[in-house]
Amino acid sequence: MPDESKPHYPWYSAAQGDELEQGDLLDSFPVFAPPDDLQPESTVGADFTWEQRDLVVMSQSCDMVKGRENLSAVLFCPVYFNSELRFNRDKLEGLRKGAFPGYHLLAPCLIESMPREVRIVEFRRVFTLPIAFVRARAAKEPRLRLMPPYREHLSQAFARFFMRVGLPVDVPSFQSKR
Repeated sequence: MPDESKPHYPWYSAAQGDELEQGDLLDSFPVFAPPDDLQPESTVGADFTWEQRDLVVMSQSCDMVKGRENLSAVLFCPVYFNSELRFNRDKLEGLRKGAFPGYHLLAPCLIESMPREVRIVEFRRVFTLPIAFVRARAAKEPRLRLMPPYREHLSQAFARFFMRVGLPVDVPSFQSKR
């Protein structure tokens, strides 16, 4: 039963049609997978296969406005159900707190017609597909869409992951040595 003392702020809405927005969740969507043994000198005849992935749109909504597109390909990150990854409570709590910059935790969806368990977005792999293909495929079935501020929170986590800077020498520790 929901805690009535907390404000109700929905994470998701249902979306359909070919209008795309950042935070759209596309289930079982086809992406290209290069062969594991891809060699630089043999890319001309390489066989790429399709695989089905659950994805979240990471491209900015303003760049995908129909008729005024500012991109030719849509950027995605893969999304996994926790039942696939089997993260324990401690790891899930770490994800919730942002302790693992390569991942982002999404709350379960409580929309009756589209229930989903906790999901985890992985930032270490990205995919792109032509926007016309994505529009046509997305229009075929309803999907979940992250609502503000949750989609902006996802976008910010993605940006933090990519803007990390590893220093060759860090500032020395301020903790006293005993």
